[in-house]
Amino acid sequence: MNKMFKFKLIVVFALFVVALFHHEEILAQNSDAIYSYDTVKVMIVTLCFGIILSTALYNLALFWYLKSKQHLYYALAQLFTLMFLINLDSLYIKPFDEVFGLKSLFLLDIYQILMLVFSLLFIKVFIHSYLGSKLDKLIDIILYLAIADFVFALLFSHAIITKFIPIFIPIWLVLSEANRLVEKKDIPFYYLLFGWGVVLLIVGVEYIGFVDFSGLVFPFLHIALAIDSLLLSFAISYKFKLIEDERRLQQTLFLKQARLASMGEMIAIIAHQWRQPLNFLSFSLMTIKKKCENKATKETIKEASEQIQYMSRTIEIFRNFYNPSKQKEEFDIKTSCENALKIANIKVKIDEKKPFTFYANKNEFEQVILNIINNAKDIKKDVQITITIDKPTIAIEDNAGGIDKKIIDKIFEPYFTTKKQNDGIGLYIAKTIVEKEMGGKLSVSNVGDGARFEISF
Repeated sequence: MNKMFKFKLIVVFALFVVALFHHEEILAQNSDAIYSYDTVKVMIVTLCFGIILSTALYNLALFWYLKSKQHLYYALAQLFTLMFLINLDSLYIKPFDEVFGLKSLFLLDIYQILMLVFSLLFIKVFIHSYLGSKLDKLIDIILYLAIADFVFALLFSHAIITKFIPIFIPIWLVLSEANRLVEKKDIPFYYLLFGWGVVLLIVGVEYIGFVDFSGLVFPFLHIALAIDSLLLSFAISYKFKLIEDERRLQQTLFLKQARLASMGEMIAIIAHQWRQPLNFLSFSLMTIKKKCENKATKETIKEASEQIQYMSRTIEIFRNFYNPSKQKEEFDIKTSCENALKIANIKVKIDEKKPFTFYANKNEFEQVILNIINNAKDIKKDVQITITIDKPTIAIEDNAGGIDKKIIDKIFEPYFTTKKQNDGIGLYIAKTIVEKEMGGKLSVSNVGDGARFEISF
């Protein structure tokens, strides 16, 4: 168990002990209205009710169409939040004590427990894509305790556990652990943290008695819960967009892989068909050379033989390049760069300062080099490219004018392109291969009159 998590459990236990010493106040059945809201505050509360109800109905509609548990849990959490606030206002706020008339401490406990249950179920589903099942055990324990408290409330007309440990504490515990464990946070995750953070801050301040001490009466809790409703709705929508983008990207990558596999099969057939004629030509030239006495003719035959060998090697390089095999092997960096250049059909200067080999999928590495070279070649026809090999890095520099500072941070994003008739995933694939498949790093910067792509292992 992590030290930080142990510390958090100690804090929760300490709060529980402190609450026990004030059990008479906590379990008191007082239901008299003690605060009064003027017209402006009533309007603010009503607006907040409208926001919370709207987000609940919106997510119910999404659940109806998408059949996603995430939307259902969030919609139910919002509905019980609304019922909790209405009941709370009926008990303690004028004029809501007469407007709603729901003066029930029993229902207040029930709604509060259900808020906790469905909020935790929503958080559990939401953070699963970040952490898998790492926090499932913690959330399940809290859910079992909440369900037990729900049963206790039904039997004895009031809750026990949520009286001494308010629901914002277990939610804080789960979210703080999620924030500690999630390494790569995105916008939806920050929406989740900020939305609940506002609520936890307001509830925490009110819980320690600041409102009673200061005499400041304002619907802060209503505003915080309304903000939370909006932010979490944004988080769900944004997360759905990211999932759709990822699915669309996977389809594109699958099609590209299928295309490469088809090309590999076609080239394999061509290689098979060419091999016999090339062998025949090579054998014929050897026979002619034996019978020939002319020096110039022998030199021509030698050059022709070299061309045949070159054709044979080239077709073999193409066949290996488009082989979809994921097999890893030890390969020489310079040789693989040279193979990629033959595919690209472009002259590139290779400066090998400190040679090295690498254990990975050779074809994928050559595809990375090819994607980067083609990117420069598409910008400038007579581009000059230099590949510098200096263990453990490979730098590819060009003189194609560099990359606009406004877009340099976006060029590795999928579907981002400034060229016509381009799908915009070449550099994304290159970065994915280097960083996810090969454990390296691919970066870009502007140098001189061009760009510099650097692969570091």
